[in-house]
Amino acid sequence: MSDLKSLIEWPLESKPVPQADLPYFNLHYLYGCKTPSDPTIVWGTEIDVTGMQAFLREQNKTSRILLSPAHLLLQAVGRNLAKFPRLNSRVVGNRIYRFRETNVRTMIYNKELGEVDVVMLRNAPQLSLERIARLMWKYQRQAVKRDTQDHTDRRIQKQWWPRPLLALAVKTYFWLDSRFKLPKMRFDRLSSAPVLVNFLGFSGAPSMTMYKPSSYPDESSNLSVTMGRIEKKPVVRGGEVVVRPMAPLFIRIDHRLADAFVLAQFLSAISDSLNDPAVMESQEIKGNDPENPALQAA
Repeated sequence: MSDLKSLIEWPLESKPVPQADLPYFNLHYLYGCKTPSDPTIVWGTEIDVTGMQAFLREQNKTSRILLSPAHLLLQAVGRNLAKFPRLNSRVVGNRIYRFRETNVRTMIYNKELGEVDVVMLRNAPQLSLERIARLMWKYQRQAVKRDTQDHTDRRIQKQWWPRPLLALAVKTYFWLDSRFKLPKMRFDRLSSAPVLVNFLGFSGAPSMTMYKPSSYPDESSNLSVTMGRIEKKPVVRGGEVVVRPMAPLFIRIDHRLADAFVLAQFLSAISDSLNDPAVMESQEIKGNDPENPALQAA
């Protein structure tokens, strides 16, 4: 028997991590993911952000609210997503459906809770840079106070659904949602956007040379755009080596919606917008009414 014990070991603890200790969105991945399959393409590049930094410096001199690279990235993705309606879609079963609106979602890290809060900007192409910044700063303040719609929904879910039942409900809902075109309930409103924009250039972030965004289990987020930390690097301009601020930019796309050629065009369009934000900001904005509920963050 002692010889058998020397040959066998149990590397894992006897009990699993309690479901109550799992962050809310980790629960989605844990119970919503299918057998491993990955019909995705990831394309990474570096962009010169000299123009973007100069634009932000000038705008922040007169702006009534602090503008950041994250806000510009959201605007660039929203504006260019409208030019690529093929990407504003999702897979349901074996069919592809277009979204009625052009919405964008992004994440805010909540240090107090140790997890992320997800916010959706409806009709993103219609939002000006300042409007995007106002919505994002407002949402961050609400997140700190736990006064967002997400926090309200989570409190209701905890009251109505014990964790084991919530896990089963999430799994069942994702199964139905991936096979049938269902109306969206309030707690699942974030799946009304096809793209997740992620700015990882926060203070203390390491250099980014590779990044593989995960795919959301419900297949609604078929597109992901991620920018990493801005760093000064030597590049060749006009036959000479100069030092410029460079930022990594990664895009993931579902191959069932588009191929690498469309992905390259979309990536180039975003890069052009970030290189010359003044042109993007000067484009005509229709329906940008600050009081319009459709333009609020969800």
